Amino acid sequence: MKGELLKSFIRSNFKSTIIALPFVLLLVYFDHSLYFLFFFLLSIVRDYYHYEAKLSYINRLKAKGLTPDDIYNINFVKQWDETRKKGLVLYCITDGGIILGAYLWLGISILLMAASIVKFQSLVDDPGNMFAFIGYTYLTGAVIGIIINRVKWPYNESRFMKLTDPLNERFQQVLVEQH
Repeated sequence: MKGELLKSFIRSNFKSTIIALPFVLLLVYFDHSLYFLFFFLLSIVRDYYHYEAKLSYINRLKAKGLTPDDIYNINFVKQWDETRKKGLVLYCITDGGIILGAYLWLGISILLMAASIVKFQSLVDDPGNMFAFIGYTYLTGAVIGIIINRVKWPYNESRFMKLTDPLNERFQQVLVEQH
């Protein structure tokens, strides 16, 4: 049973693992430490640990005639309905500038330090440099997050319309093409 589970896990995750591995190895090369590799392997072990529960969840959904994509679409419609009521500007500022900006800030900071563009010791030695670094990288992440969410808005709107209005023009075109 466990052997089949392991084979199934490897079959379903080997592509993403192979794609992520060069990035992790690049970070290990530039950082000269094995922390990134350790956490990468730890995440694979964690995914395997939860894989049996994931398969059980998928089988329960199949018994109800649903797929994980159906649940994903239902959750998207619920979430996007609330988000679109707030408006484009608030969506770009809160979800893009604040939330996505924070993730991008972390990523940009780690990338700059891993690539040795910014030395950690120079940030620790001078608090002014540290606060300036945090400010500039967060501002960069916030601007990029706002731009990304502004670009995502029309895509999310069209997806929402496609999922909630089966009689829209795009759906009708697909039906005509199928028959």
